[in-house]
Amino acid sequence: MKKILFPMATAAIALSLFGCDKSGTVSGQVLDAFTGKPVEMPTVWMDSTIYGTQSQNYAYKDLLREGKFKFEGVKVGTYLIKARRSKYILGQQKFTTSNENPNLEITLYEYPDTVSPGMYMAGAEGGTKVTNSWAIFSTTCKESLAGLRTSFEQDMSVSAPGQKDKKKSSKKDIKVNKLPDPKVMDASFDVLYCNPGSVTAAIEAAAYPAVSAPVSAHADCQGFENDKKGIFPDISKKTELAVEYKAEGLFSVKGTLPQGKQLVVLTSNGKTLQSYYVEVK
Repeated sequence: MKKILFPMATAAIALSLFGCDKSGTVSGQVLDAFTGKPVEMPTVWMDSTIYGTQSQNYAYKDLLREGKFKFEGVKVGTYLIKARRSKYILGQQKFTTSNENPNLEITLYEYPDTVSPGMYMAGAEGGTKVTNSWAIFSTTCKESLAGLRTSFEQDMSVSAPGQKDKKKSSKKDIKVNKLPDPKVMDASFDVLYCNPGSVTAAIEAAAYPAVSAPVSAHADCQGFENDKKGIFPDISKKTELAVEYKAEGLFSVKGTLPQGKQLVVLTSNGKTLQSYYVEVK
């Protein structure tokens, strides 16, 4: 006898064969990466979709005052969600939902467009910049990654552009600039690094013991002039630091620094961006 498949049974078989994509709720909050406080009235949207807080049909505009957002009926899949507000730098995140986990809570970060490049200690007041006092002592290195001059002479008699040349400089005109002491820091390293010139390229960070060594042993470094010794990273004792994207051009850098003097080196695509001279007591 032939088996008869009724319409409901046929539909059940079709669902079991092909599955049924679910829909869920994507919600979350937009925070200032430096203060951790909500960014009021952000614009949040999901690329190439109908979901956006700027839509006239968006039902949760009251949540925006707390930096919160909510999109309902989002089919499971992979999306790119973005957040922006006037005078803030864009934040974005790629995410994926599934039939098993159709709902997702997301935290997006932005930061003021007045933030200048460099390293910051985050805090409630907006972050404190770690002034790179050692930048003018830096040299350009390849395999050695970084090198610092311990001092350099500056001729103070050199005329500014457009001024008449002064007489030949004397010893009184020569200023000796000495390498500043390393910045004393805790072993628990937790900073934000702003590199707006490279919003998409990955950033890598690591700490190395800072050692005094002959310049002749680091021929790949340029800028030492007549110096005999300099400060270099011991690349054989590398301490990896975790780097996490926060917003466009902004990265969180965390890790545990070994005790003693260290060079924290930040690189992108194999090129050294900056190095910081620190000491963990």
